[in-house]
Amino acid sequence: MTFAVMASIIMNVLDTTIVNVALPHMQGGLHANIDQVSWILTSYMLAMVVITPLTGLLVERFGQRHLMLASVAGFVFTSAMAGQSHTIVEMVIWRFLQGAVGAAMVPVGQSILVASYPPERRGMAMATLGMGIMLGPILGPILGGYLTDDASWRWCFYVNVPFGLVALLLLFRHVPEAGRGQHPRPIDWQGFLAMAVGLGCTQAVLSLGDQDDWFSSQTIMTLTVVAAASLVLFVWRSLAVDRPIVNLRLLKNRALALGSLGIALFGLALYGVMVILPFYLQEHMGYEAQTTGLVMAPQGLGAMVSMGLAGRMLSRGVNPRIVALMGIALGGFGSYLTLSYNLHIDPAWIVWPGVLRGFGLGFISIPLFTIAFASLSKADTAEGSGIFNLMRNLGGSVGIALVTTVISEYTQVAWNQMGGHITPYAQALHTMVPPHTWTAATAPSLAALLAQHAAMRGILNAFVFVFWGFIGMIPLVALIGNQKINAAQPVVMES
Repeated sequence: MTFAVMASIIMNVLDTTIVNVALPHMQGGLHANIDQVSWILTSYMLAMVVITPLTGLLVERFGQRHLMLASVAGFVFTSAMAGQSHTIVEMVIWRFLQGAVGAAMVPVGQSILVASYPPERRGMAMATLGMGIMLGPILGPILGGYLTDDASWRWCFYVNVPFGLVALLLLFRHVPEAGRGQHPRPIDWQGFLAMAVGLGCTQAVLSLGDQDDWFSSQTIMTLTVVAAASLVLFVWRSLAVDRPIVNLRLLKNRALALGSLGIALFGLALYGVMVILPFYLQEHMGYEAQTTGLVMAPQGLGAMVSMGLAGRMLSRGVNPRIVALMGIALGGFGSYLTLSYNLHIDPAWIVWPGVLRGFGLGFISIPLFTIAFASLSKADTAEGSGIFNLMRNLGGSVGIALVTTVISEYTQVAWNQMGGHITPYAQALHTMVPPHTWTAATAPSLAALLAQHAAMRGILNAFVFVFWGFIGMIPLVALIGNQKINAAQPVVMES
């Protein structure tokens, strides 16, 4: 049963990272630009943000076994359909559906393991689950790189089919029925629809704004108004009804509110880097997809090690704020090193900052989860977990959109700034390319060189944005206050 649940969860988590290194290849295959291809990631995460709050209500209606089987079967089908997509619109639709049907896998899988193990062995079960979850950031870039180079980017999706069918068979044979309620709670469909429309329109504004010149576009203006109205309605419904989709009343708890904001910045920093590096390494450094995966994987390895260390430190009574601040320092320093990147750096300068970032992310995530829930009652833990994980996924989704916008916007700015100095009268240009050597190929060569350096300026500004994401966590952790942690309780974090 543990193997069945782990196979499903690893497949789900792997899909958030395996696609990253294939994005430049998908950009060409689907005839899309960087802003459009980023929707392949954001649509997947946005669907998970919207559907995850429904997980508990769906379990009450259908039970853990049926919901898990339906999620895995739907995930396999949508993965196969995403692999055969031939346009960016097809791909985004299937990725959204893939995220929607797979959103329940991790929370339901965790619930199955918690319910099936005796109390004295649950800590071991959660540690096994955590290790499996961390395999995604390690194996995803490597496997995605090899599949992309040796087969096709489509196999980043097709690979889910055999693994998913094995997981489906194991789940069918070994997972018992549980969780179905005799009188399931009603679903606040108005609140759910308001949340889905509000978050979807917000994501569309962030992703399309740069292409449509922001608020000079009637479409962007309309989407902004709809997003604002829908989110206001969602907040009102969440505070007005007895059983809302997301219980925002829990945000009165300062630790949960600040911890959720902190984990949103965590998501921004994590997924922002996972978008920047593949384009930088493949488009501008000339790396193959395999090499890109290999140099990105150590970040996941660092996170895996530091999560284990963070759990041990917290269980021995170390103040979680100190652990979190230590993680911010490591992650921030790793991100600071990226600010000196150029078009000629050694691969080691990709690996070691990634390892430092990974160590930082592991030291941040576990303490934030721990201190956010330290003052919540047992009855509020499940709903608080929904808010916490919603904010992490939302932070990642928004972060991807903002990072691609920063790259696109500042690349254009840099093109205009540097291009203004390329004139027949520029002495610096004469020094680099003497006038007597000019030929018909000189102008295209200069244009290509300008485009490459302008893109590098855009990438560096995106790294600056991620760096400030780490810095923004410092006041949040400082304001949370000291929370008493029960060292006897195992530290558990949902993916």
